[in-house]
Amino acid sequence: MTPTETPQATWRATVAQFWALAGGFWTGAESRRRALGTAGALMLLAGSEVALMLRFNTWNRDLFDALERRDAHAVLLQVGVLLAIVGGFCIASAGQLLCRRRLALGWRAWLGWRLTAGWIGARDGSPGNPDGRIAEDARVATEEAVELAASLFHATMTLGIFVGVLWALSDHPPTLLGGVSFALPGYLLWLAVLYALLGMTVAVLAGRPLVRSTDHRQAREADYRAALVRVRDADRAGRGEAGLLASLFGDLAAVFERQSRAFARLEFFVCAVTRVGFGLPYLVATPAYLAGVASLGWLMQAAQAFQTVSEALRWPVQHMPRLATWRASAERVIALAAVAPQAAPVVPAAEPETVPLPAPAAP
Repeated sequence: MTPTETPQATWRATVAQFWALAGGFWTGAESRRRALGTAGALMLLAGSEVALMLRFNTWNRDLFDALERRDAHAVLLQVGVLLAIVGGFCIASAGQLLCRRRLALGWRAWLGWRLTAGWIGARDGSPGNPDGRIAEDARVATEEAVELAASLFHATMTLGIFVGVLWALSDHPPTLLGGVSFALPGYLLWLAVLYALLGMTVAVLAGRPLVRSTDHRQAREADYRAALVRVRDADRAGRGEAGLLASLFGDLAAVFERQSRAFARLEFFVCAVTRVGFGLPYLVATPAYLAGVASLGWLMQAAQAFQTVSEALRWPVQHMPRLATWRASAERVIALAAVAPQAAPVVPAAEPETVPLPAPAAP
């Protein structure tokens, strides 16, 4: 077991080592222009989607204020506005999906050629199942990195915008609670932050075993696939081979069960936090509405903004399984690359047309 695969490896160390191995995709002379161009388009589309979320937030206020006034003409107008907002969401969402997939495919191609070079150049020193690490772990490490980075950027931008919205919505006349005048600047924002941090802390503690259990499962899956390939290539499956396959699948089943228990603990807390979050914003905003210092539209806008801020703050909780999967695959890729860091890349005679970026230069 290499240092990168030990439980003592930190998140910071894994990220730094993976960037040292795969970051050339973003800095290389040939791949940088297209990679950064696609990433720029992705960020522009994400910004457009956040702007649409802001417009949808104000739409909630306009619609429910119209309903409170029983203004049928205004309600019909808001139906048309909603259709335009939904159309914008569809375009932005589809565009982001295309950008993410193109980035992931290009990065996977770049990293795949580099890992293949190291494997061929130092075949005898390669760790177990290098073919599986190149085919599967490199795919997972790059795809999940793109998905996680894109979602983190989106959550950060959303948080930056809606923090201001919640702060502004908290600025209304004092509310009487039990005969006491209540007026706390930004109280909706502070409650959203506290709620999200509490849920995040509990879920992070519950999900800590996921990284190791995911790493162990991926290793056992690779061992089982490799054994199946050996039996197939030998064109026979005697009693010894059958016993080996049964033993390997037993090991796989055991680590699968440990991973399932880790997922179940995390799902329990995530479900609790999510379900409470559906009703909590309305309870928080209701006193101002009942006191007559805010309209029904304000109540709905405040609740939707509260949910949006809480969801953005819960990004680590919501993506805990994906973070665990990425880290496990990244560590296995790093271990494979470590056997021959100076190997020259193997460049194919012609790359497939579906691969948008060239093979990397020699490290």
